[in-house]
Amino acid sequence: MRPRLSNRPASSRHDLITGTLLCAAVAGVVLRAFTGWDWPEALAELATLAVVVWLTPTVRASRQIFVLLALALVLYAVIAAPHAGDVLSRALSQGSFILAFFCALATLRHAAELSASITRAAVYLAQQPPGRRYTALTLGAQVFSLVLNYGAISLLGTMARSSAHGEPDPDIARIRTRRMLLAVQRGFGASLCWSPLALAVVISTTVVPGATWGSVVLPALVSSALMTGVGWGLDRAFKPKLRPGQVPTRADPAEIGGAATLLPVGALLLCIALPVILLHFGTGLPASRIVLLVVPLVAALWLFRMGPAKARTRYLGAHAGAFLFRELPAFRSEIVLLTMAGFLGMGAGTLLAPLVAATGLDLAALPVWLLLVLPIWLILLGGQIGMNPILFVSLFGPLLPAPEELGITATPMVLSLTAGWALAGVTSPFTASVMMTARLGDTDAKEVSLRWNGPYVLILGVVLSAWVLLLAW
Repeated sequence: MRPRLSNRPASSRHDLITGTLLCAAVAGVVLRAFTGWDWPEALAELATLAVVVWLTPTVRASRQIFVLLALALVLYAVIAAPHAGDVLSRALSQGSFILAFFCALATLRHAAELSASITRAAVYLAQQPPGRRYTALTLGAQVFSLVLNYGAISLLGTMARSSAHGEPDPDIARIRTRRMLLAVQRGFGASLCWSPLALAVVISTTVVPGATWGSVVLPALVSSALMTGVGWGLDRAFKPKLRPGQVPTRADPAEIGGAATLLPVGALLLCIALPVILLHFGTGLPASRIVLLVVPLVAALWLFRMGPAKARTRYLGAHAGAFLFRELPAFRSEIVLLTMAGFLGMGAGTLLAPLVAATGLDLAALPVWLLLVLPIWLILLGGQIGMNPILFVSLFGPLLPAPEELGITATPMVLSLTAGWALAGVTSPFTASVMMTARLGDTDAKEVSLRWNGPYVLILGVVLSAWVLLLAW
């Protein structure tokens, strides 16, 4: 997915400064993670602060509100918090990490959008026969989300729409488009439960003490399987009936190609997954930090291999420059939003924790089942009023009692947060996944959110709540 340019296009000088600041922030976060030195963290925080100040005048008002809220939080912390410096440093550290994580993943998306093999794989999935089309697209979307993030919806959704529009009967084309887009969007949502490259997993494992990706990934895959299974069941149960004489066209198997079309995507994922897994278990570093180094290196090697045989270094350099100083700065709106959401969530959560304790409210005294089920439904409901899941989880997570206080492991608590995030991702009319699906389906976001996905999310809310409670039992 290419970035949406703001209404005020930046100059080349502005982009150069933006790219330089972003490089400094990412380098600081990576060096801090792998060396433990203090000065890279200071570099990352200063660069993050500078890039937000630099970009704020160029983004729309809805993003500037987040910056104003952050300033209000800083003012309150300085006036009222006894350890304001520590609180704000933790909040800024969270914001700089989210910024670095977003930039690292964008490198892979840049390379993937230039790859013909990725496009061929998307076409292969979109042209599967009706009996296995939903499964192919929803599982394929989870895999593509590792590489493209939201771009998976754009790429697979566009291919699905093109495939459906090749159908001469308009009723069949409309039905087919809706079913295929839902498969793609729900597949993306399912990836939020387990993917080490998803902010849902990264932030949830950060705010829950003792949680790591390695400890939650297997139960998280069950959450993903439940989302996939419920979606498939509803697709089959409510499949519209065709009128007598209506026969959908089928793609020529020779044109679709074989399963070998997917091999380059599988090879790419192995190139990412193997180093991340080995370093995660070998060093004990969080997978989210390892990704910051592995993903850009894989993207660079991929670009190098795509270049002309005798000019690969020049090809890589040209694309690196274009990415750093043209494409990445065009994500200015997303950068400000994500960074400020992380800052606000961590900062407000840290400040609220002692205030909540001072009121005498002891969340640890609440039933464990309630503390595990509440996040699923609160994040889902918060999404309906436009509350960003990053902000909600970063804010709500520090308020929760530590898992050991409740007599449970960190796994069910993490899965509760990611489940709510995934459900909000497919049903909130304010999320990018819903808006992109609505645009591809020629409808509005509320139609996708409530009518297309309403029953799916309600059923899944109950199913995932039961799964989380089973894990804690």
